[in-house]
Amino acid sequence: MPKNLNYPLASFQKAYALSEAVDALGGSCTVENCALKMQRKISGGFMVIVSSAQKFNLVSFEKSIITISEEYKLIKHSYTNTERMALLRKAFLAPQVFSILYDRFKGRELPANMLDKILIREFGVEEITAGRVAGYFIEGLKTYGLLNGQNVVEEAKGNNEEQNQIETIADIKPVAIDAEQETNPKPSIEKTDASFNNIKTEVYELQLSGPGMQNKFTIEDEEDLEIVEAILKKIRKVLNTKAIN
Repeated sequence: MPKNLNYPLASFQKAYALSEAVDALGGSCTVENCALKMQRKISGGFMVIVSSAQKFNLVSFEKSIITISEEYKLIKHSYTNTERMALLRKAFLAPQVFSILYDRFKGRELPANMLDKILIREFGVEEITAGRVAGYFIEGLKTYGLLNGQNVVEEAKGNNEEQNQIETIADIKPVAIDAEQETNPKPSIEKTDASFNNIKTEVYELQLSGPGMQNKFTIEDEEDLEIVEAILKKIRKVLNTKAIN
């Protein structure tokens, strides 16, 4: 089974809310204006939402500009509720890991209790985020009618005309900037220097620096903290490897 595939670190609902904010700002805006519209600060958690919206094919992100996608426009201008639901399902299943999991368990009971372990072992998802990713997948299946009361993954239903409309959606060009990579940079193998400051506005900032690494994180919520913990975990692995060698 392939590893290190595309998967979101924020829920589809948050990603869609971000695309709606961009749409309200004219369909294209800076990261700063989008964060202001959503009443959030630009932080690791916010950039994870931007990255996830990309993975759901709801927006593109290049040179600090967020732009709504053709997929989002089709959802917004759906002719019927049935078509809208079909398009939302398609967007939700756009990330590779979600699509593979859906195809694997379609028509079968979803092993919800061990889904995080499957993500870790078969898809290379970090242990610290696997439970959250599994939760987003299950939440989306329920929201869009793909998981019944018996916990069986169901096949999406829709008429042929609407399915043909979905197939004509234009593909989004690959973006030049990977927001997830920006919020999860590769650690250096030398000693890092970290400082943690208590900000008067009750917002915390953490700075990590070292050879090839200079990052400052604003921590507003638990998602931001999980990102920092994931980076520290990677640094610990590198240091342990260096000690062994």
